[in-house]
Amino acid sequence: MARLTLNLLGGFRVRLGSGAPPFTLPTRKAQALLAYLAMPAGPAYRREKLASLLWGSTVETTARTSLRQTLYAIRKSLRGADPQPLQLHANTVALDPAAVSVDVEAFEEGMAEATPSALAESLALYEGDFLEGLTVQEPPFEDWLLAQRERLRELAVGGCSHTSARRARQKRLCRPRNGSSASIHSRSPSTGH
Repeated sequence: MARLTLNLLGGFRVRLGSGAPPFTLPTRKAQALLAYLAMPAGPAYRREKLASLLWGSTVETTARTSLRQTLYAIRKSLRGADPQPLQLHANTVALDPAAVSVDVEAFEEGMAEATPSALAESLALYEGDFLEGLTVQEPPFEDWLLAQRERLRELAVGGCSHTSARRARQKRLCRPRNGSSASIHSRSPSTGH
């Protein structure tokens, strides 16, 4: 089974199956559309909304045609995925959350958990800004993209601050006090002295 994996932090990388090499989608708008559907995966988006998001500067019929062609190109690129992640219906499009793994989702879950190990794993996923380097020159998409970048960057900075503060507290606890050469690690476990 070749599950779709999307890495959206630090650029756009897509692969089918674990350990498989990344491949590219045919256009930047195909990348943008797949990323939008993945944030989060699951909700069904009306085709009109997607068309205006990525082709808002064109006539509606042209925008809908462009969306249809882009969906066809994405589906063709993902033909080896099992199960098929792209859910196409007459008026809506969705990405099946059971068929896709998205690094942003794992990042957000770890940041919410906020344990030292979860924060470390999440911060390791943050390889750079969300969809770094991707532009499509459509104001509605660019506005959404900027908001996502800022939100995820703030989460990463908060995680770094939390991790740094924890390390600083640990250093203070382990540092000798009042000229004593004893540290927390050299105290007797039974008496604490």
